Amino acid sequence: MKKSLIMMAALMFSLALFLPLASAKTIVPGPIAQDPTPEEADAYKLWFEANKNKDYPKAMELAKAYLEKFPSGKYADYLKNKWIPGMDPFFFNKAVEAKNVPEIIRIGKAVLGRDPDNLDYLSALVVQIRTLELFGNPPNFAHAGEAAEFAERAIRLIEAGKVPTGADPQKFNKNVTLGYMHQTLAVIYEHDKNIDKALAEYEKAAALDPSNVTYFFHSGRIHNDKYNAAAQKYEAAQKKVDAIPEADRNAAEPKPEVKAAVDEAKAALAEVKSQAEAVINNWARYVGLTTDKPSEARTTVLGVVTGLYKFLNNKDEGLQKLIDDNKASPTPVKMTHPQETPAQPKPAAETNAAAKPNGKKPR
Repeated sequence: MKKSLIMMAALMFSLALFLPLASAKTIVPGPIAQDPTPEEADAYKLWFEANKNKDYPKAMELAKAYLEKFPSGKYADYLKNKWIPGMDPFFFNKAVEAKNVPEIIRIGKAVLGRDPDNLDYLSALVVQIRTLELFGNPPNFAHAGEAAEFAERAIRLIEAGKVPTGADPQKFNKNVTLGYMHQTLAVIYEHDKNIDKALAEYEKAAALDPSNVTYFFHSGRIHNDKYNAAAQKYEAAQKKVDAIPEADRNAAEPKPEVKAAVDEAKAALAEVKSQAEAVINNWARYVGLTTDKPSEARTTVLGVVTGLYKFLNNKDEGLQKLIDDNKASPTPVKMTHPQETPAQPKPAAETNAAAKPNGKKPR
């Protein structure tokens, strides 16, 4: 149920920026063409000593002070374009250790300003914002906009064939990584109440990584909410039809308002069945893949799936095979489309409680 946390480690891809202080070594420029002024030489010496002693926070302050006072100085180009960028991994890691998301984003954006297609930093930014905020306790969406931007940019690069630094293109799991990014977008869209977009992202993630139970759980959860809403709409529409005199309903040429009411009820019932089938397909996959991992959530989901399967098929025969097939198959196995039956949807109130497991949801 915590696969997304496991994936997080895989997503670090042996990032160059996370090599232990690889870029935080003491860097000394080459020979000086001309002697600087005494004041500039003193400013440089202060920076040099701090850098030599590996007091990098102090060295950074001194480098910035030098650049502010001597923007065209002998060492300006070196400090601005080589040393400061070379220290980004060190300070990024320090920000991660401190769980300082604004600083993580600031450094990441600085790197991306110089190198917009740096997949290492885009991926690391998504991972850190997810870990520290979106999936925090409690969740924090203060930087969800940035996370969405970084995820979308990472998706475009990965789909174009880019791989992380140091990764073997033949071994890099493109689909798992893309699934992770799409799930990030799904979480953000759902928080913003954009449910259809959230569902689309969860379903993209599930298609890319069909062994990840989390994606099928949440796709099924959203479809189940849609099923309940459709069932309520159908009940209201059917009440209107039931209130019409039988003679008017069965007339060879029904009145326009009668036809409209009947058509509305039919359309509502079709939506109920469509959503019920989507719930079954997603949650049968979830139940199948978690066969050896019993939980309260799984038990509740299985109860909902059983009820919906009986509703569509007038029996539960075939459901266990569907679950078993999903357990064994590397890709989702969908329910055989049921034949048309006169079955009526269960009242939405019956499924609402069951649709929201009391157990901890997969992340």
